[in-house]
Amino acid sequence: MFKIITKKQMFLGNLDLEDTTVTEAIYTLYLNDNMMININWNGFVIPMNGSSFSQVYNDVILMLELIINDEKEFSINFLDSCFTAIWNFSNYDDMIKVEANWIAIASYGDINVSLENLYKTSNTLIIKKQNFIEEWNSLFKIIKEDLLKVGYNDTLDNFEYLKTLN
Repeated sequence: MFKIITKKQMFLGNLDLEDTTVTEAIYTLYLNDNMMININWNGFVIPMNGSSFSQVYNDVILMLELIINDEKEFSINFLDSCFTAIWNFSNYDDMIKVEANWIAIASYGDINVSLENLYKTSNTLIIKKQNFIEEWNSLFKIIKEDLLKVGYNDTLDNFEYLKTLN
């Protein structure tokens, strides 16, 4: 099972004219923990705040592009203090297999969220490629809407993928 669930508060950060990349803008937008992203990995919920997600944004985009382009075998490194892992991918027709090597996760105060508990779940995920992509795209649609709402636009570096989403 793989699902991404977001919890957002009503307020967002303000536009910072010095932000030139989507990564910087996401960090600014969600700096005050006003968005939580919960990744359900085989029944275990991995939390990540929005500003922390900014650190893995480019990695997720790369991952999705490799899946969409039918790259058969590849790895993605997610390196952030809240979510550190290496995901190894095998791409088969309409299915993908993801094998995770978990290095660190942040608990955000939940005593049940620990690497020890995560290790009790399967590190392997097998999912329809389209379902996996759509979970991430749902998150990116929220981020795109929030960026545009506060005044950012498609001139930000690395906005290309967001442009493709309706």
